Amino acid sequence: MRAGLSTIQQTLTPEAATVLNQSISEAARRNHGQTTPLHVATTLLASSSGFLRRACIRSHPNSSHPLQCRALELCFSVALERLPTATTTPANDPPISNALMAALKRAQAHQRRGCPEQQQQPLLAVKVELEQLIISILDDPSVSRVMREASFSSPAVKAAIEQSLSIIIIIVRPIRRRFRAFHQSG
Repeated sequence: MRAGLSTIQQTLTPEAATVLNQSISEAARRNHGQTTPLHVATTLLASSSGFLRRACIRSHPNSSHPLQCRALELCFSVALERLPTATTTPANDPPISNALMAALKRAQAHQRRGCPEQQQQPLLAVKVELEQLIISILDDPSVSRVMREASFSSPAVKAAIEQSLSIIIIIVRPIRRRFRAFHQSG
């Protein structure tokens, strides 16, 4: 799986690859047999970017108390504690679970669909942004279950992320067009 991991990391932006590496380290630290979407969600929630945390708060506009995010962290911690540990200490990092592999492939598909310029590029040339990774992780059933336990809705959090992404796209696309027009005319 090591070769597979390096191939996967080539499809991620540096920020998304860092999250994946931290998730693998967390799985190894906990002596888990595999790295799962739960590990990635936990890493994203604790991330210095705070993107997932802000999306969770935006998804609950009437009750965005900081303790709700703390409850979510605790629910993810409990879910990770429930995962089976490896019977022996692995020599290598824990492999990526099938569920996490599926989430990474969904992220790549989301990235390709969301960016028309990338649809013609080879699969390895498409770099998955952190936001697409988060959206795909939120689609995982185990992550959705934990989110529900903490009174969060994965679809609502995804909608908050997609809304912020659409605002960014509305701002960036006209700038790109003007930039291209400027350079093509000169």
